[in-house]
Amino acid sequence: MPQFHYRAYSAQGELDEGEIEARSREEAEDMLWARGLTPFETRPTGGAKGSAAKNGSGGQKRLKPADVTAFTRDFATLEEADVPLDRALRILVEQAPSPARRQLTEEVLRRLLDGSTLSDALAATSSAFGDGYISVVRAGEAMGNIGAALAQMADMLERRQELRARIQSALIYPVVLIVLALVSTGIVIGVLAPAVAPIFSESGKPMPSGLQFIMNLEDQWPFILGFLVFAVGFFFWFRSYAAARPPVKLAVDRRMLDLPVIGSLKAQYDIAQFARTLGAMLKAGVPLLQGLESAVQSVGNFFLREQLAAVVDSVRNGGSLSRGLAEIKQLPTVVPQLVAVGEEAGQLAPMLLRVAGSFERSTERSIERAMSLLTPLLTVMIAGLVGALVLTVMNAVLGINELATQ
Repeated sequence: MPQFHYRAYSAQGELDEGEIEARSREEAEDMLWARGLTPFETRPTGGAKGSAAKNGSGGQKRLKPADVTAFTRDFATLEEADVPLDRALRILVEQAPSPARRQLTEEVLRRLLDGSTLSDALAATSSAFGDGYISVVRAGEAMGNIGAALAQMADMLERRQELRARIQSALIYPVVLIVLALVSTGIVIGVLAPAVAPIFSESGKPMPSGLQFIMNLEDQWPFILGFLVFAVGFFFWFRSYAAARPPVKLAVDRRMLDLPVIGSLKAQYDIAQFARTLGAMLKAGVPLLQGLESAVQSVGNFFLREQLAAVVDSVRNGGSLSRGLAEIKQLPTVVPQLVAVGEEAGQLAPMLLRVAGSFERSTERSIERAMSLLTPLLTVMIAGLVGALVLTVMNAVLGINELATQ
């Protein structure tokens, strides 16, 4: 009989973790409910089998974050209009813009008609729906308001996607500048300079120092290219190496937070992700401990995630969220203060969403300011580099004219 690894909460709010034997995931969760536990995560043990069960059928295509966001928004709109679940899913199947979304929706509908709950059907269909997503849907089922839970999740996913898109769009222009500079430099070194240099060697005259430097660069291009390939390869290797070794990853991410500009931006972005995820889950009716478990996983920086995981343990032992957050030195003091106000007023979810919005706007403004400084700086540096190379070649051309008049 298959074994399932589970994480569940007891009636006292304590986290219980272990393995259970059952014929299916649904049966395993029913057994946990019978024990008085509230399932938080249930997955088959073993690598390949667990992956296959999580992704549904073997041919299930992986969904992009944008597909999950659009699916959630469309589903929430239909549910808020009081359309029955099965009818809403059939409509989504008919209107699916891509084969991946159609396949996913059909699988969810099939499992729902077989007797599964919506949360179980989503969890068993695709790994694109994370634990936090499933927890919000399960809370909506418990309260009898799936539409509101899906709408809350759609708002969170859309805001997350919007912030990511703003960051990417802000980086487009500097990347274009760097690419154009590389192309221009390659043309000068690989085309213009080699066309001029032979004239000096044929005339027996010494080559100008600037042109000689460019030709030396061209002669050394295999070594330069090899060094660049090695540097890029080492970067990706070290990233994989660190990801597989938590102590190394912890040290690297800790140092990243200390960087002058990048560190503060990363911290702001992760704090916004954590606050919005937790606020959205609490607003949807998810218990605090369960929401914290999922919100911690939304944090990208491993060191900050470890710090927040300690906060979860503190809350589980009876401490307040604000007091646990105050122990994290990387968090601005305003965060635990606002959280404390939300706890005292019984408005923790709205306060967390307000904190998330504030830090998201702060991240956007910081990126805009950084790009407003970086763009002219890159422009001047690139213009100086390309201009110096072109001027070197032009001086060599003028030297050729002097040779012709002699």
